[in-house]
Amino acid sequence: MTDFNQAFQKVIVEMEGKYSNDASDPGGETVWGLIRSDDSDWPGWKIVDQYKGKSGYPNNLPFDQLADLAKPYWKKKAWDYALLDQYPDQELAEKVFRIGVNMGKYWGGAFLQRSLNVLNRRGKDYPDLKVDGQPGAKTLAAVNAYLSTNGNVSNLIKGMDGLQTARYIALGEGNEKLEDFENGWLNTI
Repeated sequence: MTDFNQAFQKVIVEMEGKYSNDASDPGGETVWGLIRSDDSDWPGWKIVDQYKGKSGYPNNLPFDQLADLAKPYWKKKAWDYALLDQYPDQELAEKVFRIGVNMGKYWGGAFLQRSLNVLNRRGKDYPDLKVDGQPGAKTLAAVNAYLSTNGNVSNLIKGMDGLQTARYIALGEGNEKLEDFENGWLNTI
């Protein structure tokens, strides 16, 4: 089965970075990928606020402590939401998680469902899924059917990569300020 700790290390620690508050970023202040405006209930914000105004901020933040607080939050918010503990493939679970972290949990599920729908050979391998961004038991069954029929996950991930890339390009085309983030976003694919 899959390993959340491995995914957290790769996606959050190695890709997301520790702290950002870029004026061009509509998300605003973030720590370990958590956005203050979206994740206001995360307990780490209290610690961040204690350090504001102190010399060396934000580099003086206790990032290890904040990562320890971010871990269970991300587990519930994106990993458990998509039932990723039940997936038979670590690479696929990490892909869904990575998209959920970078774009929002809906998108990881939706890109997976859309890709599965076009890879089922017109319903011969498994029925089409409702694309609702909430990968539940039916999505998991489709993943298992796809993998048992096709043997590997590469084309499924390629489909998700294409959808992710198209969304990032559309965001940049729709808002010139977001072009500042395109290189970083495309590096997450």
